[in-house]
Amino acid sequence: MSLFLFRFELHGAGIDFVLNEVIAADMYEDLDEQLKPLVHACCATLLRYRHWSLSKTIMDGNILLSGEFEVMLSQGLGRYLIPHEKARLFQDAKQIAVLLDMVMHRSTQAEQAGRPQPPAAIDHAPRG
Repeated sequence: MSLFLFRFELHGAGIDFVLNEVIAADMYEDLDEQLKPLVHACCATLLRYRHWSLSKTIMDGNILLSGEFEVMLSQGLGRYLIPHEKARLFQDAKQIAVLLDMVMHRSTQAEQAGRPQPPAAIDHAPRG
């Protein structure tokens, strides 16, 4: 079992970033601004390798029950990535997970302190 954080899905000629709905609802503007360039960088890399993807989900990130972050590429895709691009892609995915963990942590702290999180005005819906 794991907690779904995000995934990158093939959509037409592009890629959609799909974020866990609960995390998206709690997103903070400062963290969203830090997230955008990481998502863009991942999309740019994944677009170059999209034709080798065997599934609609080209990459996803989850938190395992152990608390570790796991990133998975579409089956077999990893063998096609240039090693330095693969390393950078995984670093960016890890940083996305760190930012999403910060969202969850801030929201929990606000809730425990009795400060309800205002509804997010940030639209994380997939674009198509």
